[in-house]
Amino acid sequence: MFKGKRKYVTIGVGVAFLLAAFYNGLTVRNYAIESDKLASGQSFRVVLLSDLHGYSYGDDQRVLIDKVREQEPDLIALPGDILDRFRSPDASFELIEGLQGIAPMYFVTGNHEIDGSDDFVRHDVKDVFRSYGVTVLENETASVNVNGVDLLVGGLEDPLRTYTENIHASWEETALTSLGDVDTETAFSLLLSHRAEQVETYAALPFDLVLSGHAHGGQVRIPYLLNGLYAPDQGFFPKYAGGLYEHESFTHVIGRGFNYSVSVPRVFNPPEIVVIDVTGTGAPQ
Repeated sequence: MFKGKRKYVTIGVGVAFLLAAFYNGLTVRNYAIESDKLASGQSFRVVLLSDLHGYSYGDDQRVLIDKVREQEPDLIALPGDILDRFRSPDASFELIEGLQGIAPMYFVTGNHEIDGSDDFVRHDVKDVFRSYGVTVLENETASVNVNGVDLLVGGLEDPLRTYTENIHASWEETALTSLGDVDTETAFSLLLSHRAEQVETYAALPFDLVLSGHAHGGQVRIPYLLNGLYAPDQGFFPKYAGGLYEHESFTHVIGRGFNYSVSVPRVFNPPEIVVIDVTGTGAPQ
């Protein structure tokens, strides 16, 4: 009798483990950052959406859009691969259209927004996003005031220019030339750049917070043991699979993305909306 009960308990535990491992529902991941560039009592909230890869959540992306709205962001960061080179752009454009009016949106290209055309831009994504009010950053910065806080938002375009040529060396040079001398002394600064692994380049730039994607959470995770099995451009056991990383001169938040495929499953790695709360520790105004 007890053996039979143990059998069912074991089966139940096994089923629960598999359900948890392959759970594919949207998850909200929260991070908190403090900065003395904000006065005590000041704060702002960023929602980071990376690596959608053209995947759809409900009719007209309604599930994802409603979930983002619930977070009440002051700014929405889109650091690339919202499109996918193997999928229609329609779901991606539906998302951007539906996010209009929730908060200012900022976008930089990822490798999937790049193709071999004359202007290297897939599906005219930059102009389409601009038509929905998105600020598209092309190795430049933009100033914005959100929730009473002055911010400087920078964006680095993806280094991939064709699918046979990856020009990291000149990209790093461009990054330093374009953004290396940006004045971030007083305003809190954040940088959007798709590549999670380009940490040395980000460390040479003057930004307080860097927001990336690309690593897909390492695809397979084991809680408390393995943060990621494999990531593009990092290989097996990636150092920067996803999460919050504190470096000497900046904080790096890497979104684990949204794309889900039966052929390349996500294990203990559900699609995530990243919410970053930045609060002030400086002198009161």
